[in-house]
Amino acid sequence: MLRSVRAVRSALVVPSRSFSAAPAVFAGRIGARTKKPAKKYDVEAMEPFEFDDQTTIGHDLFNNIREVRQYLRKTNYELPKLKAFAKPFVPPSSDAILKFKSHNYLGEGHPVEKKAVLSVKVSDLQLKDVEKHKFLLLCGRRYQVDTDELVMSSEKFPYRKQNKKFLIDTLNRLLAEAKDAKDTFADVPLDLPQPKKKLQFPMEWARPAQPKSEEQK
Repeated sequence: MLRSVRAVRSALVVPSRSFSAAPAVFAGRIGARTKKPAKKYDVEAMEPFEFDDQTTIGHDLFNNIREVRQYLRKTNYELPKLKAFAKPFVPPSSDAILKFKSHNYLGEGHPVEKKAVLSVKVSDLQLKDVEKHKFLLLCGRRYQVDTDELVMSSEKFPYRKQNKKFLIDTLNRLLAEAKDAKDTFADVPLDLPQPKKKLQFPMEWARPAQPKSEEQK
């Protein structure tokens, strides 16, 4: 009797087994790898064309028409709203002697957009001869002899406003140093390049005027 009870207990005991989550996690991936790709672009699996739809060229033409109509709607209904933000053009006054130049690319970004270029005529700075001499020595090659302008550019900072501010501060420091009477640099010669001469067409090369015929009169 005891032997039969022990045999029944041993039959009911389930042996312990270790489980791992790795097969369950990668089961979907393994199935996806072994899954056959869909025959979406297979010519043999495509439905026969029954001339009940437009061709690819026709759909491209319709998309172009939709895009043009979208911009026409904006022209008719949205552009007139911009009149409320229009401002009259006010020309710069005589005190605005600084000129800034920058570049913009519509629809895309470009590294050159952060660059700022400053130009100013040296004659508008109202410097004395001694101050102008020192100022031109400090400017160096940034001074354009042909146009009498100081041209500086900066793309040191990531934003255009920062580069403009840096150029204005640099110009103020140059003016402050030029007006400093402690050392005028009068003993340093100023070696400026000769301005370019504009070529003029020799009048003796001109074709002589021909008399008009009776038909031209």
